[in-house]
Parts: sequence; C-alpha cells; structure tokens
Amino acid sequence: MATKTRGETSGCTFQWKIENITHCWLKKGETVDSPRFIADALEGTKWFLQLCPSGNNDGNYCGFYLSREKDCVGPDNFEVNYQLAILDKDGSILTERIVSKHNYMKFSEWGSEWEFPKYEEREKIFVTQREAFLPEDTLTVQCTIWNTEVKPVKPQQLYARTVFKVKRKNFMWRIDEFSTLISGLKNKIKDRLIEFDLVFNEGLDFEKKLVLNINSFDDSIKYFSLKASTVNSEGKKENCGNHEYFAGDLKRGVLGTLLFTKQLMENESLYLPNDVLSLDCEYAYSNGTVSYEQCGCGIISLKSTNTVVESGNEHNIGKEKSRIVPVMANDLKSMYTDRIFSDTELRTSTQTFSAHKNILSARSPVFRKMFSNDMKEKNSGHVDITDLEDDTLHRMLLYIYTDTLDDMQFDNACKLYVAADKYEMLTLRSSCSSFLKDNLSPAKACDVLALADGHQDDDLKSDVQDFILKHDKEVFGSLEWKHFMTTNIQLAADIMFRFTQCKIHEP
Repeated sequence: MATKTRGETSGCTFQWKIENITHCWLKKGETVDSPRFIADALEGTKWFLQLCPSGNNDGNYCGFYLSREKDCVGPDNFEVNYQLAILDKDGSILTERIVSKHNYMKFSEWGSEWEFPKYEEREKIFVTQREAFLPEDTLTVQCTIWNTEVKPVKPQQLYARTVFKVKRKNFMWRIDEFSTLISGLKNKIKDRLIEFDLVFNEGLDFEKKLVLNINSFDDSIKYFSLKASTVNSEGKKENCGNHEYFAGDLKRGVLGTLLFTKQLMENESLYLPNDVLSLDCEYAYSNGTVSYEQCGCGIISLKSTNTVVESGNEHNIGKEKSRIVPVMANDLKSMYTDRIFSDTELRTSTQTFSAHKNILSARSPVFRKMFSNDMKEKNSGHVDITDLEDDTLHRMLLYIYTDTLDDMQFDNACKLYVAADKYEMLTLRSSCSSFLKDNLSPAKACDVLALADGHQDDDLKSDVQDFILKHDKEVFGSLEWKHFMTTNIQLAADIMFRFTQCKIHEP
C-alpha cells in the first residue's frame, strides 16, 4: 500500500478569484477580505487573505496579506512558511513572494503583521500588463501555507470566489444639427439613477469642446465608470473617453471632457453625417455589493469547478466535463439514496436522513466544524436539524451530493435559501437567489425583500428594490405592500424615499 510522505500533505493551497476587480470602489487603505478557510493539515487553523487594490499607504502599489483568524483553533503562536502569488489564466505564476518561519499569534487584532503593503505595482496589474494579470477582469491570487522544511508536493486544495457586483447599461446619444450648437447649450439624458448633461463649452483658449456633466441622485452608488465612443458614418466606434468616479465625486457632480469639436469639424463627412453626432455611451455602476462563493476541498461544486479553476485547455476540459460530471453526480446520488457507507444521520422532527461526514464537511463549513471540533455531533452519530422541513433538508442534501436543483418552486426556493445561509453553502444560496430574481412578481416582491434584508444579502435586496420601483403601481397598490408597511417600516420607508427621489428628478 502506497504511503504519503509528510511533505506531501502538510500544507494548504487556497486559490481566490476576484471578479470585476477594475470596478472595485475601495479607496487607498481599504481592503477586501477573502472567505475564511480552514487548513486541516495545519492543526485546523483558520486563515484569510486581504487585498488592498488601491494600495495601503502608497497608492502606487497593491497590498497583499495573509492573516490568521483571531478566534480560530490551534496553538496561540503558530510558525508557518507561506507563498503569496498572482496567477495568469492558465494557473502559471506571474509574481510571487515567499515568507519563511513567520509567527502568527492567535489573539492579535489582525492575527498577523501586514507583510506586503507594496506587493506589486498597480500600473503593472491594471494598465501595462492588464491582459496577463486580469483576464476577463478577474484577478486570481493564491496562497500556499506549510510548516515543514520542504514545500508540500500535494497540499490540501481550497478555492473561493468573490464578485464585485456591477450593473451595466448603454445608450446611443444623437446630437442633431451639431454645427449650430452654441456655447453653454445643454443636451440632457437621464435614466432612473444617473443624469447626463452634454455641454458645448468654449474654453479660455477659444477651443470648443464637449463636456459631460454627470450627477447621481442615488446615494447607494459607490462607483461609476463611463466609456464614450463616436460612431462614424461607417458604423465604426472610436473611443473618445474613459472616466471613472467614486461616491463623493457623483454627489458633487463631475465633469469629463469627451472630445474637441475641431477634431470633428476637420472630418465632417466621417464624424458628422447629415450634421448629426452619434455617441455610444456605455456605463457601469456598483452600489458596493459583494458576493462570495466558497468551494470546499475534496468535492468542489461541480458547476463552478471550471469557473474557479480555469485552464488553458478549456475546450478539452469542457468536453471531458460534459461526460464526467453527470456520471459523478449520479454516483454520489446513489451513495446518498442507497445509504452506501453512510456514517451519520440528519434528523428533522419527523424524518431521518443518512449521510456522509466527509461529503457534508466538504460542502458546508458549518458541518465541517461540527465533525472536526469537539462538538456533540462528532461522536453522537447524528445531527438534529429540527428547524428545517423534511422536503427542504432533502433538497439541500441532493444539492450537496449532486450540485443540482430539481423542480424548484418559489416557496421551497425561499426555504432552501434560508437553509443554505445557515449552513454557509454560498453556491446554493446564490442559486436560490438567482431563481428568486428570475421569478419575482409584484405579489412576491415584498416577501423576497424581507428575506434578503433578514439575511444581509445586499445583492438580492438591490435587485428586488429595483423590481419594486419598476413595477411601482402594481406593488404599491397591493395588499402585500399594505401588510409589508406595517411589519417592515424601515424597509418600506427606504423604498418610498428612493421612489420619491426618482420622481423629483424626472424631466
């Protein structure tokens, strides 16, 4: 029987993908934290990564840190070696830093000193080598931790994903009779959240230019970016300005020069066919919502495997995955339904479900804690789950084993969402959230808004609020809304405030 050397298994590798990183609203000194992860091979200690996208003290560099969770298990002082790296789309290391024999204390404020406030130049990551560092606007970082003399060959593998939620819109802006415009004249376009004023100005140098004035009347917007392009007579776009702004900028109103009229007038036939200027405007904004997806070790979410761990051979992997995933899901489902080698039971108030500790632990940090630490569930052979209905627990277990959701209805999606949140199954919670968004109706919107608020799900909450404002007459005239106003006073007040703001700023 083959044996594993200590160097093969005495470490942990945690890979973290951060999507929409260029739309991050964090300012200098502010960090985004990874989901916490437990290194089983390192005495069950808990860790997390911190990234300073806009720099810590020096805004020219990104900061990158490894921190130990201050309330985790394990010794008070723990000495480890670790490597922090940024990966390309194929998983190859672009840049790395290695620290040897660093002592992490258990009860310090951060659990560590900040090792790399100047990990890498921001310009290199976001500008000069952006294609390599940020494929599809995703930054992939990796941390390997070990406490032996030799870096482990086959460390425990963990994966997670963080998404900066961004909403994107675009519109075509036509300015007729462009040659007759006079200085100071405004051309206005407004959507529900942002107001755009295109102003024809003449500067001190008598150079005429188009200036875009942007105002936001939604206090929740933390980041805004705009890309404007001229559309010439051949239908081709030419970029004439990229601008990005943060919350404070938008409240004051911001100006951005798009282009100078001299450039247009020198080639009227190309840029001003029939004396019409056409601008294609694409903008993106974020209200500060971040979603997290934690993928455990051993059994990784079948749907997100190729998303979290990408490869240069993605086409071949896709073909192989199409064959392997259904087979694996069916095999795991058989283990659950046929109770093959089950070693624990989950008990509701009326039914008992057989399961496997290792599979539950791989899919849920809460189950992992139950079975790893000195808790009653570790040795009792059962887990009491009396707050879940039989159908909800059965659906949750099917998802744990097969990564699928069958015959979803609105009510059981809400119940499954609550269960997923309780057991920290973020991929399941995300799937339930997507189902609820896709199946919103005026009659159900209030219930989902209360659900999202109760579970601090800003992403779902924002989408439901947008839905209510879009269907204001149906929602505000319903019995559900009347009841909602009496049971959720603050939430109702927030909605009415946003509704009033929209009406005030209507042209």
